[in-house]
Amino acid sequence: MENNLPIFTVIFKDKTVFQGGTSYKETKWKDIPDKEIKRIFYKLSNGDCLCLDGYEKYYHQVEVTKDWMKIKNRKVELLDSEPNIEYVYIMGKKENKVISYRITMSPPHLDSKYRTGDITKREFDINDDKIKGLNEIYWK
Repeated sequence: MENNLPIFTVIFKDKTVFQGGTSYKETKWKDIPDKEIKRIFYKLSNGDCLCLDGYEKYYHQVEVTKDWMKIKNRKVELLDSEPNIEYVYIMGKKENKVISYRITMSPPHLDSKYRTGDITKREFDINDDKIKGLNEIYWK
């Protein structure tokens, strides 16, 4: 995020506020106090905010990739590259549904139909394998 702005801001039902980290490497999601959340404002790269309100639980995930080797002239070359943030997800759980917002941070391939900043909204049943595969301790 630019200008050291927090990635997200949590408003609790008791009207207290928690601000997340300013880096996707240190989001501070794990540091959110264990209190009822009223809404979350999630900062997008262009400065806009996505607001999730009225969910029972919230989830955040950062998806990264890292190139660790390449083949050049039939030889394997090890790389010392930085991780590349592909997507970030912010989700809300209500009853038996999870609404997921996937934000494209950098297109994974040159021929990708997604562009940086694109938001893909999906609805999942709570028993979907993708949702059941999320680490339960990170639901806030």
